[in-house]
Amino acid sequence: MSRREALATADRVRARLAERGTAVDDPASALDALERSWGREPDVEAAAVAWLGAAGGADAGARLQALAPRTESKAVKTEIRRALYRLEQRGLWSPPSAAPPPSARHLLGPADDEPEAWLSEIDPTGTRLLWMARRAGDGVASLSAVVNDVAGILEFHAGETTRKALRQAHRDLASRSKIALVEAPWRHVDALLAEAHEKSDQERFADVTRARRVIAPERAPGDIPAPVDSLLDRAAVAADADALRASAEALRARGAGSGWLLPAEWLTPVVEAVDAARTSLVVVSPAQQEERAREALEHGLADALAAPERRRLLARRFEETAYLDAKRGDVRRARALLAAAIATDAGRPLAEVPALAHLAQLSARFALEARAEKAQEEARSSLIVTPAQALAEQRARARRR
Repeated sequence: MSRREALATADRVRARLAERGTAVDDPASALDALERSWGREPDVEAAAVAWLGAAGGADAGARLQALAPRTESKAVKTEIRRALYRLEQRGLWSPPSAAPPPSARHLLGPADDEPEAWLSEIDPTGTRLLWMARRAGDGVASLSAVVNDVAGILEFHAGETTRKALRQAHRDLASRSKIALVEAPWRHVDALLAEAHEKSDQERFADVTRARRVIAPERAPGDIPAPVDSLLDRAAVAADADALRASAEALRARGAGSGWLLPAEWLTPVVEAVDAARTSLVVVSPAQQEERAREALEHGLADALAAPERRRLLARRFEETAYLDAKRGDVRRARALLAAAIATDAGRPLAEVPALAHLAQLSARFALEARAEKAQEEARSSLIVTPAQALAEQRARARRR
């Protein structure tokens, strides 16, 4: 907010309060006067919040944060978020430290015979490691599975071990394979395994059901809450536009291995449409050709992500990753990814979900590069030049000039 805008806002608040016979000289006094009937005048309340955010002060952030739960007006809530953000950028306020994530004992329950469970990150192909264990006499019954959210179970192992050996196996995974497991509610992990089993070759993985019965008690019917809901307020995140805007950057900040690729079969029509736009025999300028290719890519990706079941698959990836981040204490990044999950599942346009748009564009780029490399290989191995290839080569030479 510029100085002129801040002065105009302050004058507006003073004038409105003066109409009620209340004279104020600063934003803190204005809030004192408004708090007694907070919620009745959202327009002046939003202006007073903006005034306080612009003025700053030692306790401005704490005061605005305390007002947030009492606020029902969407406009005032938005203004509070903006003011807190500005105060934070100026070093005048810091969000309170998040409470430490609950321990596995808290999440899994106090009983010694409760199963324990762990999850790994989801890799770029949608594959992850699930692990469950439970005390069985003097030993430990254990199962582990490598699962893909499209193909189902890829590998499965089950048997008995010791607590010491189990801990060592986890350490070996982290040190040698760089796979860090994170504790998760056993009911959730068991549900993921059951879902993956349904997508798999039942004969090949016939012992999955038996191993699950050894470790996991029979689950009551009904939906199992997403683990992230035990750590973050979903409703608050859904209303946090700033969190959604930060989702692409949050995903990129997790490193190169954290950006998943869309399944290849989703991208085949997209690549074909872009390829057709670039190799059309209709004579157009290079600029027009690239514009057609851009439009084909944009429409193709929107179509590829239109099906609700595809949206849900990607939303669950965002949700799971948000849980892992929240469990590790990175609440800000977790909120951004959960916001992306909610928006993705709701079917919002690609341009309105930055993290989803980032993944779609990254996947398309890799698919187009692979298509181009394949075409070059085929051209080198063939003595026949098609009209489309000749035209494409001619345009490429023209662009180089």
